[in-house]
Parts: sequence; C-alpha cells; structure tokens
Amino acid sequence: MVILDSILVNTIQAIVPFAIYLFYVAYKNVEDKRESELAMIITIFTSLYICLKYNTQIIDTLPLIMINVPLVISYYKKNPIAIVIASITILAYSFKFYNSFFIILIIEYILYAIVYKILSVKKNNFYFFIVIFSLIKVLFMFIIFVLNGDNIKTYLEAISLGIIFCVSTIIIVYLLKKGEDILSLHNLAKEINHDKQVRTTLFKITHEIKNPIAVCKGYLDMFDVENKKHAQKYIPIMKEEINKTLYLLEDFLSMNKVKLNKDILDINLLLEEVTDSFKLFWQEHKINYDIDIPEDECYINGDYNRLRQVFLNIIKNSMEALKENPKLKIWTENKNDNIYIYIKDNGQGIDKETLKKIKEPFFTTKQNGTGLGVPLSCEIIEGHNGKIEYQSKEGSYTLTTIILPITKI
Repeated sequence: MVILDSILVNTIQAIVPFAIYLFYVAYKNVEDKRESELAMIITIFTSLYICLKYNTQIIDTLPLIMINVPLVISYYKKNPIAIVIASITILAYSFKFYNSFFIILIIEYILYAIVYKILSVKKNNFYFFIVIFSLIKVLFMFIIFVLNGDNIKTYLEAISLGIIFCVSTIIIVYLLKKGEDILSLHNLAKEINHDKQVRTTLFKITHEIKNPIAVCKGYLDMFDVENKKHAQKYIPIMKEEINKTLYLLEDFLSMNKVKLNKDILDINLLLEEVTDSFKLFWQEHKINYDIDIPEDECYINGDYNRLRQVFLNIIKNSMEALKENPKLKIWTENKNDNIYIYIKDNGQGIDKETLKKIKEPFFTTKQNGTGLGVPLSCEIIEGHNGKIEYQSKEGSYTLTTIILPITKI
C-alpha cells in the first residue's frame, strides 16, 4: 500500500503542472507558437523542480527515477532546449548518488538522445520510445549495480522500478496527449465558428452596401438633368450615400490587410501540429487519413500564424469536398531548394471552369461561401515567395500543392 501511495504521489507531482499548462493555453486562447513553447518550457521545469524538491522514493534502497518524467515530456514536445537543460539538471541531481559512475550516467543520457534521433519518434508511436527509455534506464542501473557489487535483490528492485516508471510515464503522456487532442478539437471548432462569423460579417457588409446603392439608384431614376432643383436636392444625398459606402469598404479593407510577421520556423513541425489538431475530428467522422511528414527539420522564413491559417483553410476545404469512403492524404517533398506540401482528397473534384476562377476574390461554389478563403491563402503564400497550385479530376480527386522556399541555416 505504501508503494502504491508513493506511485500516485509521484505521478500527481509530475502531471499537475502539465494539467495547469493545458488549462492556461485553453483559457488564454494561446495561438502564438513562441508563447506556447515558453509556457511548455516553464511547465517542464516546474514539474522537474517539484519532482526534485518533494520526491517520495518508491523503493528506499534506490534513488527516485520519476524525475525523468519531465525529460520524457521534453522529448515528446520536441523541445531541444528543455531536453538539454532537463538532462543536465537530472545528471546534477544523480551525482550525489552515483558520483563514482558519473561518466556512465553521461553516456546514458547521451544515448537517450541518440535513440530518439535514430527512431525518428513521432507522437503516434511515442509510447515505444518510453519503453526503450525505461529499458535503457534499467540496463544502466544494472551496469552501475554490477560495478558497485550489489546483490540480486537490488536488481529485482531496479526492474520493478523500471516497470513502474514505464507505466506511469505512459499514463502521463497519454493523459497529456488526450488533453492536447481535446484542446485541438476545441480550437478547430473555434476556427469553424470564426469562418461562420466571417461569412455573417460579409453578408452584413453586403446588406449595408446594398442600401446606399439602392438609394442612389432610386434618386437616379427620378433625376431630371434639366431640373436644377433635382440636382440641388438629389446630388448631395447621393454623394453622402456613396461616401458611406466608401468608408465602409475602407474600414473593411484596412481590417483585413495581410500583415506578415516572419521568423525562422520548422515547417514540418508546423504541419505536424496542424494535422494533429484534425486527427480526433477525422477519427470521429471516420475519415481515412494518411499523413507522411518527415521527422527531419525543414526551415523556412515564415509567419507561423498565417501559414497555419492557410493549412487549416485548405484542409477544411478538402474535408468539405469528401464523399463516400472519405480519404485524405498529406505529404511533403523537398526539391530544388523548395518544400512541396501536397494535400489530396478523394472528393467530388473541381471542373475546369471553376479551377480557372478558384483564385478570384468572392468567387465561390458553396451556398454560404465568401469566396475569400482561397484568394487570402494565395496572398499569404505569395507573401512568402511561394505559390499554390491546384490539380483536379471531376468526380475523383483534388490535389492542392503549396510550394515554399527553404531557408538554409
């Protein structure tokens, strides 16, 4: 019972900061990638500090290994700064237990990084990495115990501790992943709701523009060019109505100007984050999806939020076109110093005439569409010195290709 209590205490200590992180991101509606990364780094080190400060040893004869949970989360979040600092902190803590075997400990933590890189671990197969991490941890504990001349009981305790660590960490990562999935689904619902609000705004603007135009038309119909009284009475009214329309359009255009805040970013990581936000939705709606995004870094000079907006818009367009036995495939290819991002659906396809007009503002085939999604996406990509291309076969598929220049660093 004491062991079970210790396991629960250590698990709660490790997971509470990450639960607070999810609540913070959801409550503050954090969309900026840098703010999210900073919040995650703070969370990881808060968890690490709590584990170090208030640890409860599961087995008295062995130092606590649950302090490695924040390190595993650092690998899960693919944050190199957190990985390095967490590894150094844990090594410094472990020194008081194994000062004679410190070189072995350094090799152990370097090995974690090598294994992670070799396995090209992705979030959907991260549990396998946790198992490998636990096996390496137990193996190096055995090596130290052999060199230290410990008895068989210590080896059995090490195996038990390794199993406890493995299971506890898998549960923590699973809960964190589920929390992120729910948060992504929530954000996706907000994106969809935002699109509805944009359409509503456009319809309101159309209505506001229609009224002054109708007033001007009415006065023009009554206007007699040879009647000076008509000119004196009607022209000022029409000017006022036209000015109202111009002010309205000016406000709308200034509100929707595309401004890019570029920075060096990993486009593959951005794509993985965007596709992860859809996965729960695809699973619930039984959409077959095939995501092939390389684990290797691919850097571009881009605006994270604007590019995310483009990918979300194009993927949603593909989803809306899907029919029976829905399939969606997303993959990338690097060639000629550019990254090619492909998004293909097996939907109803686009006819040749529509394909010619698809990039025109306000052109839409949707009943409640605004006709601004594709032109805005094209403008954003062109602002990144890239382009969007469409290929389609009516009744069969649509393939969207986004081409962006790679930045060498």
